[in-house]
Amino acid sequence: MNVVKELGDDDGGVAHGALLARLCDAVAGKDTEVMANVREQVLRDMGPDQLVDAVGVSAMFHMMNRVANATGTPLDPIMLKAGPAIAASIGADTFFSADDTPG
Repeated sequence: MNVVKELGDDDGGVAHGALLARLCDAVAGKDTEVMANVREQVLRDMGPDQLVDAVGVSAMFHMMNRVANATGTPLDPIMLKAGPAIAASIGADTFFSADDTPG
């Protein structure tokens, strides 16, 4: 996703890549108006089946991470070190799950 974002409005070689990156950001964010706008654009540009697929993939990714968190799966040492920088770089403190994630 970073490659697509760094390329600006370009799709990064992925059909609708920039729009999908915006959808991922909206799904992880807290702005319901942004989510509604992106959802409508995905419906218009890609259709309902692709919207369901894209949101389903995002939901499964988040579910797997939440299950790992809930079961106490430890992070590898490299991720313990890199985690705060990664979280800061993607604005993870604004994600819904940040409300339930210890600092």
